[in-house]
Amino acid sequence: MILAKQLRVLIADESGAFLASTVRWIEARADLRLVGTARTSTDALEAVDRLRPDLVILEAVLHEIDGFQLARALKARKNPPLVVLVTFHANAAVREEALASGADGFLAKSDFSDSFEALLDEWKGLAAERATERALEPPAPLTTPERSVLPGSRTVPDP
Repeated sequence: MILAKQLRVLIADESGAFLASTVRWIEARADLRLVGTARTSTDALEAVDRLRPDLVILEAVLHEIDGFQLARALKARKNPPLVVLVTFHANAAVREEALASGADGFLAKSDFSDSFEALLDEWKGLAAERATERALEPPAPLTTPERSVLPGSRTVPDP
């Protein structure tokens, strides 16, 4: 997880009011770039495939496929995006289900901007720790590929 660049964000939520306020909030930030919005889980899946966001802000209570199932599906992919589940109904049981689904975060819509800021700071700290750990690891030994000339070949590989 590298957060030195702008995070490309997709928002999937059925609430027009939440979408509008979150879009305005993201567009006012230098570290986030809105790449799309979706109002249904089907549209969200299609948008993730097409737009390849770094982060998906996902309503937990979506029709068709709920946000928890969608989070599981996204996190099961190779190189999945970060997923933050949001809901008006934030309680311990819902938080537990969100984290069990593989979500990287869970936030109440009522305090989204403040809580999201704390989540970003946490991710930046984790990214910095991982970068430090990678820098301290010994480098992998270099290997050279076998170089041979195939029978009948008229060219010789570069040395």
